[in-house]
Amino acid sequence: MTTPDPAASHPSRRRGPWVAGGVTVALLLGAGGYTAASAMTPLAAPSVTGADQTEWNEMTAAAATAATETAQAAVDAQTGGAAAIGWQDSDEVWSNDPAPRPIASISKLVTVLVGLERVPLEPGADGAVHVWSGEDAARQAGYIAQDGVAFPIPIGTEVSTRQMLTLALLPSANDFAAAFAMMTIGDDAAFSDTVSEWADRHGLDSLFLAEPTGMDEANVASAADVVRIGRLALANPTIAEFTGMHSADLPWGIGTVKNTNPLLTKLPGVVGLKTGRSSSAGFNLVTAQESDAAGRPVIKFTAVLGRDSGPDRAYASSALLTAMDGAAQPLQLVHPQELIATATTIDGEQIELVTDGSANTVLLPGEAASRDVALDPVTPGTAGQRVGVVTVTSPTGDAEVPVVTAAAIVAPDLWWRLTHPALVFGWD
Repeated sequence: MTTPDPAASHPSRRRGPWVAGGVTVALLLGAGGYTAASAMTPLAAPSVTGADQTEWNEMTAAAATAATETAQAAVDAQTGGAAAIGWQDSDEVWSNDPAPRPIASISKLVTVLVGLERVPLEPGADGAVHVWSGEDAARQAGYIAQDGVAFPIPIGTEVSTRQMLTLALLPSANDFAAAFAMMTIGDDAAFSDTVSEWADRHGLDSLFLAEPTGMDEANVASAADVVRIGRLALANPTIAEFTGMHSADLPWGIGTVKNTNPLLTKLPGVVGLKTGRSSSAGFNLVTAQESDAAGRPVIKFTAVLGRDSGPDRAYASSALLTAMDGAAQPLQLVHPQELIATATTIDGEQIELVTDGSANTVLLPGEAASRDVALDPVTPGTAGQRVGVVTVTSPTGDAEVPVVTAAAIVAPDLWWRLTHPALVFGWD
């Protein structure tokens, strides 16, 4: 006896998956309905795979490391005393010796910075008038007795703030620096306390001043903090005006006074700042120089402390400034037509997503750069359509570089839709 085959009376049960899918739809909807459904069903958006960023990350890290290592090597090469370097646009400082050392007349930069907080002076202005007193004259005589720099004037002479700062910062006159401190802050005890509070606010942990001129060997700071003081001084437009002067003419028979900075007229781009010298401190110099770092305008700062002579401090400063040029690292942040991602359409076509532009920067020691990719949903369209952006963050400024399609993205035609129902309708 033959057992009936249940499938024989139900032919559809012996059909393959395509029949169970596409033909069933066709039977239910009719040929026209299937065609319409295939044509009108939204297709899945292209999938996007980001390009490997390992090479870019490694390149960026290598540039930052090279900048830092070059900066440290520059100060490590200095063997004649303490040295430090830094840049105006960076908070970092590199030094070969963290110990506080006597800074001598570099103290006057701090004196003027602190005094101008109390009694501001606009660039070019004369400011308040101080009448030269018997106390001023007595201090003046004391500085002369110690072989300090002083310019005697009669008691009762009216001296403008501008004249006091000119004499304190160009020829490094102790008497006029002390008079300015007394006028704006007070006696040595008040001055020392005020400077300590100011140093705390600015993170100058090694700085201590017992008095305003630098004649006292207790006035100390590390080379790194001297660079930081130089930054603060040059950022003050009034102080920058004085430290950049080559010479000035004064009344009372003083005549022309010259800036003691040996590099101001000898090295291109030098815009200040201050010398210091004493038997204990040796020869000190903090210098600022405007420069071009691989196309990026920068201001470099150097500090050298404890040198054996004036020429020695000038040579050491010049050598440091030159060595700093090698620390700047040009970095291409985005290359033209750089592959950012690949879009794969539902029918298997691969279209590269590339940058439409470029971006670059120059890293100084201690700086970093980054970039972030944001892509929009990719849809059919012509080549060059914008599909996202690369946002760049760098010390020289932020930028946005568009991401575009390298070729047209074409939607599948009707025949492809009709013959690929599983992809069209999303069947597994």
